[in-house]
Amino acid sequence: MRRAFTLIELLVTVALVVLLTGILLPSLASARRDGKAAACLSNLRQLGLATGMYLDDNRDHFWRYYVAAPGGIRWWFGFEPGGPAYTRCNRPLDKRQGALSPYLRSVDDALQCPEFPYDSACYFPKFAARSASYGFNLRLGPANTKTPTKRRADYAGRTGGVFVFADGAHFDFNPGMNEGHYIDYAADVSNPALGGGFGHFRHAGRAAVLYMDAHAEPQPLRGPPYARPACGGPAGNLTSASGTNGIYGF
Repeated sequence: MRRAFTLIELLVTVALVVLLTGILLPSLASARRDGKAAACLSNLRQLGLATGMYLDDNRDHFWRYYVAAPGGIRWWFGFEPGGPAYTRCNRPLDKRQGALSPYLRSVDDALQCPEFPYDSACYFPKFAARSASYGFNLRLGPANTKTPTKRRADYAGRTGGVFVFADGAHFDFNPGMNEGHYIDYAADVSNPALGGGFGHFRHAGRAAVLYMDAHAEPQPLRGPPYARPACGGPAGNLTSASGTNGIYGF
């Protein structure tokens, strides 16, 4: 003789399923976020290894944020033929010609944070391909050729406290925000008219940071956020553990 579920048994079973789902879903979401944060730190460690090999091959000097090249401009993350076309979006880019490209296993995965909000309506795509969601410390390799690039030896005894790359976001005349190709210290983050590259605290309020000694770790936003809204998390200055701008190499 077959025994069917009673209505009460069915309702109890449904209630238990709903209860367990409510318990498990936040845990799964948290595990997914933790996995993306771990992947981001892994990417930065790859960049740290590539940075060390580049410095070894170039007499300890860092690369410039960009340099003029025949037929275009060579950014640290790739070559833009005919560039720079500042007023356009979806510009062409050859990522194989970036400063660190010869030292990376992949110019795609290693340069893209899985938490960068590429699919958000506030993202403005400067380049046709996703180029780099990590920002380079502009003080190490200024674009102005009259200013010499920094050497790793300039920071002897401080390499564990000066960053090379970090989760970044960039703001300028375009609507929304762009990939953070560089990060520079901003004295007044309360001014919404101030553009530039900032740290992007997109991992549950933390930004992943790669230091010159090749270690990577997350850090919280210790100062005020940048005045303009950023999708995926707030933007602002990176800071040393003491809250100072020494992390930039000042």
